[in-house]
Amino acid sequence: MDILVLKERIKRTIELGESQFREFKSAFQGEPGNKRPRETSTVSKDIAEGLVAFANADGGELLIGVEDNGTITGIPFSEKQIAVLLQAPRTGVHNDTPLPTPISIKIEIDGLDILYFMVEKSTTTIHQTSDGRCLQRRDLESAPVSVHRLQFERQEQLSREYDRAFIDAAEVNSLDFDLVKAVSEHTGRMSPEKSLQYLGLAEYGIGRMRLRRAALLLFSTNVQNWHPRCQVRILRIRGSELKTGRDYNVVYDETITGNILQLLTSSWEQLRPHLVETKLNEDALFKQQVMYPEDAVREALINAITHRDYNVEGKGIEISIYDDRMTVLSPGNLLSTISLADLRKQKGVHESRNAYIARVLKEIGYVREMGEGMRRIFRLMNDADLVAPEVASGEGQFSVTLFHKSVFSPADQAWLSGYRALKLTREEMLIAMLGREGQLISPAQIYNLLSLHDWDIYRTVIEQLSVKGVIFNTLTEAEKRKRAGRRKGTSNREIARLAVRGTDVLELSLSELYTALSKMPYSSHIDLGFSKGVIALLPISNIYRANPIRLIKLLKMLDLIDSANQPTARLVELMQKGPSSGVIREDLSGAAPTIPPPNLKAPTSPRGNRTKEPDAIYVGNLPFEVSEGELFEVFRRFGPVLSISVPRDYVSGNSRGFAFVKLKDREIAGSAMRELQGHSFKGRSLKLNWAR
Repeated sequence: MDILVLKERIKRTIELGESQFREFKSAFQGEPGNKRPRETSTVSKDIAEGLVAFANADGGELLIGVEDNGTITGIPFSEKQIAVLLQAPRTGVHNDTPLPTPISIKIEIDGLDILYFMVEKSTTTIHQTSDGRCLQRRDLESAPVSVHRLQFERQEQLSREYDRAFIDAAEVNSLDFDLVKAVSEHTGRMSPEKSLQYLGLAEYGIGRMRLRRAALLLFSTNVQNWHPRCQVRILRIRGSELKTGRDYNVVYDETITGNILQLLTSSWEQLRPHLVETKLNEDALFKQQVMYPEDAVREALINAITHRDYNVEGKGIEISIYDDRMTVLSPGNLLSTISLADLRKQKGVHESRNAYIARVLKEIGYVREMGEGMRRIFRLMNDADLVAPEVASGEGQFSVTLFHKSVFSPADQAWLSGYRALKLTREEMLIAMLGREGQLISPAQIYNLLSLHDWDIYRTVIEQLSVKGVIFNTLTEAEKRKRAGRRKGTSNREIARLAVRGTDVLELSLSELYTALSKMPYSSHIDLGFSKGVIALLPISNIYRANPIRLIKLLKMLDLIDSANQPTARLVELMQKGPSSGVIREDLSGAAPTIPPPNLKAPTSPRGNRTKEPDAIYVGNLPFEVSEGELFEVFRRFGPVLSISVPRDYVSGNSRGFAFVKLKDREIAGSAMRELQGHSFKGRSLKLNWAR
């Protein structure tokens, strides 16, 4: 039997880098070139705090003598000092909350000594440092947390311990070794036995490999030998409620059984076709209508499979699809340490009920950052202009309901049609709706409406709306400060001062602008001189007359000039054909708008500093059988394709329904995204966005 040597484990840990389960600490301090040993007292404190945080979360490893970037620099301490540090997991932790069997050892790696510490997730005690501090590991940091928040309810203990228990009746041949081998390739090309040990799913005991229940749930060849309801049931119900007897309205009922990795694949394949609906449109043509964002539904499915209470062996996951909503119901109440309010507020709270299962799924790419799944579901539904999901917990079950209901009613869309010519983004439409009845709007209202986390993004959105003429400030800076001063405790951002212009003013100003553009001589480059010439032709009352720089920005937003300030074909036609051009009539038509997808342009700071930009395109709603070569053919016509990544399923080998494509530069990528958004590819409508 191949045993995972501790040195190999530590080297692999360093290669993988810091995460929810790994932390590195240097034994030195000071500027580069002037490093000196740290005080052993502060290192001891780091050890105690790190292990307490790991034990209060999902367990983890701490390495002393390794830099944040994974460089091994060693420990410059005497043997006496090292002995003191190795005792820190005991001396630095409160006597009433000892850590659960921590490992602490000095070991040589690549010729340098380091200290290695490891602690399991604790399920019975809330741990504190010797000075009474309580911490918990959250992604890449150890954060203070109240003891009360971490209190366990007794009924949760069994569910938290379920996947970690060793099953003595299980043998290694109970596992699908082809599946284990596929995963081991991802974790570092180690043998399947070593991979199981590295992932914490097995330990080599007396003469044989001992398996945790998590290993059986993830990889067993016959999962029903170990769990009778490791399954997902999918029901398609015609109508908005389930009926019985002669009115029974279930038109599809399929139960998918298998280990967790098989469930992730097979249940998604069965669920995916129900995310679209074929309807007869007003042109008497059958057309597919997307009911729910594919990624949001997939995230809800993964979340249920990862975090359900497997200790409840009599129930499986159940997905009910009605005409107006979809509910994913999983066994087990929400953990007592997580509140529904926090989920609804998208705070990113996280704690794994099934720590070993969650860790494996994160290591191999099914689960992203811990605590991000639910936030992503809310964001994706919001991006699709659908109402917020509903989460509920009680009576031994947790549910997530997605609604096929737009935040824009038919009346809203009819009203927004007056702004069609300005090509408003979804966010801009939402802001315009705030001032629909003529009421003034505060910056705080907009910030909260869009669920923003950065005021620079707010300023970018408002700048765009201001350039388009949709929104304007009704107060001067002096008046704004004066009003804020009258209301104690009120900030400037809470003062309602922004107003939305009516469509009559905008349509008149746009009509005058297009007429002025049609009178301009042809120019191959649109500069400030051209802009000033247009302004000179506008009536004094025109809202776009004020600033030549802002006018150039507006022409870009209207797709009349490109990023290089060259006229597009539409502006060329307007300048060459004059008022007889169809561009004016086309742009100012009042047809009902199509609610656009989220803005594909990364926001820029009003100070001119571009925010950190993603360098790849996320391509969603792909068929499972897609290949890298097929995607290459789709994107090559836009410019050089630098890379294509199609994440593969470990069970089927097929794609997971999405890919990442990197083109030569951002301009080429943006052009590809605009042209391919909604493009039909092998019978599916492509969904593109910047990769987050």
